[in-house]
Amino acid sequence: MPTALSLACETKPDLAATMKLQIPALAWHTTGAGVWQRTFHPHGQGIPVRVEADRGGLQFTFRTSTEEELLRDLLTATFRNGEQVGAMALAGHPALRTLRRHHQDMILLAGSPFETLILAILAQGRPAATVRKVFPRLTAACGGLTPRRLSALPLPRLAQLVRPLGEVKAARLHATAAILTRRGATAFDRLIAGSGSHALKYLLSLPGVGTHTAAIVMTIINDAPGMVPIDQNLVRVAYRLGLTDHDGGLTKPGSRQVAADLLAYGPDLARVHPLLQQVAYDTCTAGTPDCRRCFLAESCRYAAHTA
Repeated sequence: MPTALSLACETKPDLAATMKLQIPALAWHTTGAGVWQRTFHPHGQGIPVRVEADRGGLQFTFRTSTEEELLRDLLTATFRNGEQVGAMALAGHPALRTLRRHHQDMILLAGSPFETLILAILAQGRPAATVRKVFPRLTAACGGLTPRRLSALPLPRLAQLVRPLGEVKAARLHATAAILTRRGATAFDRLIAGSGSHALKYLLSLPGVGTHTAAIVMTIINDAPGMVPIDQNLVRVAYRLGLTDHDGGLTKPGSRQVAADLLAYGPDLARVHPLLQQVAYDTCTAGTPDCRRCFLAESCRYAAHTA
């Protein structure tokens, strides 16, 4: 018999929105009709888990007896104990209040340290749909992603698995896994689960990890205070909305200024940065933004100026 797990939420979760973002939504994939699935490998054996939403929250189903408690803890942590965007502290600016209201039923997922790192590297400059296809094949080939299992995978086999995302990623992933294996099985998790300069420096020492990727990993894993993944899309949207007055290039001082301006609205701003970036992709483009179609237009200084 399948095991059922319920996770209560304030309102019916918007799973479609939940699974859209975050590199991308930690590689859950839809099986149709509002049901999403991914396979976990708690001890090497793959266990498919299905999730769907109802008015009470989230309903998970999976078949296992020996790993039930472990999976319950893992799923509860992944879905942040049912916390939705509507409960987050985003009241310091009209645009943030609108953002919270528009996405109130969405959950911003959390990830385990090593899986999040691997997904962040895989997703660099690549389509979300392709990442969703590659990631489960990679985890299945390893029997679950750990540094030791990934480093033990022959490099030609790894290159074959990640080829749709660019074969150069295979060498970076293999080298990163080898480094973390040498440093100890749990050293990475222990250090990255903390926050601050030591964790950031550790990430930046790994092949293929730059400042932006490191910040993404830190915010998804532990909501690192004082850290926002800054890119040109986020700078553009933040400036137009009036969340920052910096509209320059992505220099180090400029990026630090934008991050400081955004975090002045509270630490939850770092967690919702993917929602602001999605606005950049959907309507607030670098050319002529589609303000008439943007749900933030009424609280946007740029839209007000161009109306």
